[in-house]
Amino acid sequence: SYFQTVDLPIVAGRAFTERDSAENPRVCIVNEAFVRRFVHGRSPIGLRLAVRPTAIPDQPAVVHEIVGVARQIKERPDETEELLQIYVPLAQDTPGDVFMMVRSATDSATALAPAVRAAIARIDDDRLISIRSIMTLDGVARQSTGPHRFRAVLVTAFAALALGLAMIGLFGILAYSVQQRVREFGIRRALGATTRDVVGVVVRGASRVVVSGALIGLALSVALGRLLATMLFGVQPLDPVTFALAAVALLVTAVVSSAGPAWRAAHVDPAVALRTE
Repeated sequence: SYFQTVDLPIVAGRAFTERDSAENPRVCIVNEAFVRRFVHGRSPIGLRLAVRPTAIPDQPAVVHEIVGVARQIKERPDETEELLQIYVPLAQDTPGDVFMMVRSATDSATALAPAVRAAIARIDDDRLISIRSIMTLDGVARQSTGPHRFRAVLVTAFAALALGLAMIGLFGILAYSVQQRVREFGIRRALGATTRDVVGVVVRGASRVVVSGALIGLALSVALGRLLATMLFGVQPLDPVTFALAAVALLVTAVVSSAGPAWRAAHVDPAVALRTE
């Protein structure tokens, strides 16, 4: 009942039953990628498949009859959509390690673990089964995605650091620019420029710098984005939404960084500015 336990649909044929024992002919279930690659539109049910175990190269291939087709799934985040998957009954190909999946009506894995151990002990009279660990599917998912989440956090941290440095640098450049243009702003105010006019001058200057940097950054991202393809999930290297959000983030950074210098420029006293030089 593996497929029912994990809610994995059988889209053609049947799932495994108790008839698929070691004494009966060997059977298997393939996934949709297998059908697309090898069957080419025909029904795979009833076809015979020779499988050679990869762990034992010298072992001869074993012939299985295909009795069903399972929905395409991913076992790990870095798997491609076209990965071939072949399922065989446990009774016909018992491995050294067995992962048993249990579905419960409760959400507490802690409460479920003793019941699972007790159920195994009731049928393991000789104490031959060693239970190493019990995990929830959420725990398995966190474990399998751990390296990818670590890389994502690392990249995010460096991106945040780069954004912080960019804001500090932009603020410093704008502050220095305002300091150098104090006399100009004083003349503008003396000739009737409003606070809004002076702020607009500073913000437009910051926007030109940021827009130029954003265009250069977008061009480099398009050229180098494919190098990050192996680290991306659910998004393409040339995702327009991501690029648009990055550009918006830079513009917001420009506005925030230019707020202080713009406020200072808008409050320049014309009399004091004209006396300095």
